[in-house]
Amino acid sequence: TSQPTVVRAEEAPVASQSKAEKDYDAAVKKSEAAKKHYEEAKKKAEDAQKKYDEDQKKTEKKAEAVKKNDEELQKANLEVKEYQKAQREHNESGGRKKADAKKKLVAALSHIEEVESKQIFNKEQAKVIPKETELATTKQKAEEAKKEAEVAKKKSEEAAKEVEVEKNKILEQDAENEKKIDVLQNKVADFRKEIADAEKTVADLEKEVAKLEKDVEGFKESDGEYAEFYLEAAEKDLATKKAELAEAKIKATTKKAELEKAEAELENLLSTLDPEGKTQDELDKEAAEDANIEALQNKVADLENKVAELDKEVTRLQSDLKDAEENNVEDYVKEGLEKALTDKKVELNNTQKALDTAQKALDTALNELGPDGDEEETPAPAPKPEQPAEQPKPAPAPQPAPAPKPEKTDDQQAEEDYARRSEEEYNRLPQQQPPKAEKPAPAPAPKPEQPAPAPK
Repeated sequence: TSQPTVVRAEEAPVASQSKAEKDYDAAVKKSEAAKKHYEEAKKKAEDAQKKYDEDQKKTEKKAEAVKKNDEELQKANLEVKEYQKAQREHNESGGRKKADAKKKLVAALSHIEEVESKQIFNKEQAKVIPKETELATTKQKAEEAKKEAEVAKKKSEEAAKEVEVEKNKILEQDAENEKKIDVLQNKVADFRKEIADAEKTVADLEKEVAKLEKDVEGFKESDGEYAEFYLEAAEKDLATKKAELAEAKIKATTKKAELEKAEAELENLLSTLDPEGKTQDELDKEAAEDANIEALQNKVADLENKVAELDKEVTRLQSDLKDAEENNVEDYVKEGLEKALTDKKVELNNTQKALDTAQKALDTALNELGPDGDEEETPAPAPKPEQPAEQPKPAPAPQPAPAPKPEKTDDQQAEEDYARRSEEEYNRLPQQQPPKAEKPAPAPAPKPEQPAPAPK
């Protein structure tokens, strides 16, 4: 049978960005720029506020120093007056009073020098303290920087929201594309199944047509009196089957064309989405590998269950045979148990071999995926059930072995069924024909040879 034609991409397509992805990237860049601007404005506002706070402290410190300086100045004025008074007393006094007046004069003079030194310090300090106008300017700059930072923060938050919006658009588009891919993949799978069914129908009809053509040739060469009636019926069946065959071929061809169209549509969609730019051949190969692994895993599980069941049956038959020997049951019962036990052991051994083969195939398939595969670790082979030790069997009484019933193939069975139906139809045909006047009734034509029935 012909295989379905599959459209393949000769070169791996390069995945291109969709509009949603481009909008998302642009929104991300805009958000990053806005965030950077906000961070800069925030730092600028913090620096301006820090400078204002420092200037404010200096201003407060200056006001305190000025106040203290005024107090010291007033105190110094009093001391000057005291000094002047002490000087007058010193000039006017004599003896002991003159000595006391001199002490007061020295004390007043030393205090005046201290006040003068403080005034000099305050003057030096005043050089680094900003003026009130400078402080107002600093405050204004800090407030402006703060407002700028708030605006930048708002823009940054809006840009971040835009990023989320564009991200959601991409997620929605991805979901929609996944849905489209699922629909197309299911469509392709359905077409392939329909093609397989159609090709099977074509193959079956071709066999039937070949069989009928052989029958027609045989009837044409036959000299039997009723050969023409058999020939007419066979040719009628042949024409019907040929018409069915032609219709089945048209259906298969139509489905192949629909499959090619669906595969091309699927490949075109995947080529715009797949970031690795894989061709349909590569995707089909991956899907086939996954399907093969899944089938092997299911097969291994089924065989493991069957091995366990057969092991239980072998154990049960061994127990039944032992009981039969201990209870001296009839020989034919023991012989039947022995034969059943032997058959089950053979079946168990064959099933275990099939399990080992399937497990080996599964391990190979998983290893072929390589380190980048997404498969799970290869499951360890199931432990083989211990085979019970065979018990010695008593020698059975010699008896003729029954002839095995040969199994018929599907083709043999179909031929026998058709031959039987043909025989019944052909046997009815002579009874419907008018008798010939010029000839005596002819002897019945020999029936087509039938295959000997298989001995049961």
